[in-house]
Amino acid sequence: MRNYKGPFDPDALTINYKELGTISLEELKQAIIADIAALQDIYNVQYVTAPRLKLFVTNEYGEKIRVRRPGGGSIFYMDTHHYRPACRDYEL
Repeated sequence: MRNYKGPFDPDALTINYKELGTISLEELKQAIIADIAALQDIYNVQYVTAPRLKLFVTNEYGEKIRVRRPGGGSIFYMDTHHYRPACRDYEL
């Protein structure tokens, strides 16, 4: 017996970069900027909530490596370093 759950209706948009293979962070940055511009210009996307970016970190040969803190130890999760001024929440 088949469990039918209705039409596929995801609650998020996924942008796939897998086909690019192993690329530099600079090239990934340019691809993300181009895709964000396309979302704005072509699809009229204006806002997003709780975006995430999952990176599989490798060396130039595609071998997995761990991201390490400057003082030692590995990291697996990083909060953004982007600073959003509080005045933007209040339109000051």
